[in-house]
Amino acid sequence: MLDCPDPSAAALHGMTAAPGRSRLRAEPRIPPSSPPGEDELLRLIGQAYDAGIGDDAWETVLTSLRDLLGAESGALFAAGYEAPAERSVHVGCDPAFIPPYNDHYHRLSPTLPVMSRLPAGSVCTNHMLVPEAVYTRTEFYHDHIRPQGKYSNLIWVGDGDGAGRKFLCLWRQRWQPAWEATALRVLGAIGPHLARALQIEQCLTARSPRSPAAAAELLAPQERACLAGVARGASSKLIARQLGLSMHTVNAYLATARRKLKAASRSEAVAMALSSGLIDG
Repeated sequence: MLDCPDPSAAALHGMTAAPGRSRLRAEPRIPPSSPPGEDELLRLIGQAYDAGIGDDAWETVLTSLRDLLGAESGALFAAGYEAPAERSVHVGCDPAFIPPYNDHYHRLSPTLPVMSRLPAGSVCTNHMLVPEAVYTRTEFYHDHIRPQGKYSNLIWVGDGDGAGRKFLCLWRQRWQPAWEATALRVLGAIGPHLARALQIEQCLTARSPRSPAAAAELLAPQERACLAGVARGASSKLIARQLGLSMHTVNAYLATARRKLKAASRSEAVAMALSSGLIDG
């Protein structure tokens, strides 16, 4: 199994729920979802990076995460809750409720002001942020959440400030069990990969698209060959053997390619080269 952080420590960054905040009404006849296996986690992490470089859709990632953690629906706000509606992703949600949320109800959410002050990477439930008795008395709950049959949500908080804060939420209905500690740990383990994939997407989006001819001239053939080897999962030693180079030379080509692409890491350089068509996946 993946080494998942304890939600009471790393995943929650020391945040402690006040008495009564994390207690949900669970239906005892419905068993909690079973912990996912390592293969399931790694497959979902791979989907996140594929979405980051544009080879897959964020809807696929969100659907997999929803199914993995036993949620009813989910939403990803990759640019914050006041970004244009097309920047958000929804799965399992009634489409009729999405415009009212974007236009009005997000301003009434009792959890968003609290969530915006949490450290990036925090994982929590809505009843950890706002006491259940307070939450269920709000207009947000009665007029927007309850009519959809939703009740409790699991939240991952990304980076950004104020209304531009990235976040992901997964909803369960009232008849479903309370969020298990396992679910918080799993989302806490996936969170750093989700954040990195969103950063890669943002970096790629910010760069001006190049013509195929210009892209081909950006990197030397040996630089592209070394990046392609990394994309296949090969080590520098194996790439050197395949290309008839020294390992030092391979590392130098990779470093030069990273500088040319203005990438922060080798993995980001590979992602950018794949997205730009400089190398084949």
